[in-house]
Amino acid sequence: MYRLFNKGMTKVAFTTSRDPSNKTRTFLKDIVSVIPSSKKFTRGTQNLSFTLTKLHSEGFEVAVVINSVKGNPNFWRVFNLSSSEHEELPFAIKLRGLTLSRDYHAKKIRQPSNLILISNIDISEERILRTIFNITEQNIDDLERNSYLTMYADYIDKDERIIFIEFLDSENNSVGPRMKIKIVSRKIETAN
Repeated sequence: MYRLFNKGMTKVAFTTSRDPSNKTRTFLKDIVSVIPSSKKFTRGTQNLSFTLTKLHSEGFEVAVVINSVKGNPNFWRVFNLSSSEHEELPFAIKLRGLTLSRDYHAKKIRQPSNLILISNIDISEERILRTIFNITEQNIDDLERNSYLTMYADYIDKDERIIFIEFLDSENNSVGPRMKIKIVSRKIETAN
């Protein structure tokens, strides 16, 4: 059984499938810029098992592998690295739309210390987003004004479960990527 994190800050690593496109690399840079305690990890020619082992040894608790289709970031697989056995979680993120920060000339930012969530989505999907995006459980009043970003998440199509995500700075300016995502359940087969 998997567990979702976020009792405190979790180290999250983002990497790609082998030989990513320039757009996928730029997306990786964009997404890491808005997620606290996250890091971009260049995989190179390493196989996935070796990559996950290396990330675990460097203290990461969650790994997100972004796969591409026709040069576009498309499908995110999520792994729990908190134990030496790397467990793929039974959900994934399907990217349904993407605007990179360079496409709307967002200002450059430093990685925030905290990310807060304003959402109108179901609690089960909110828990998944809290794990992947390392969203704090702290009260907003306890945070310094410039030490956090706000992640806004809401359904744009509730029947299809498509969620729009946008990141805002303390002055409500858009920063980072804007995304349309769908959280999908996956059956994970174990080798026995």
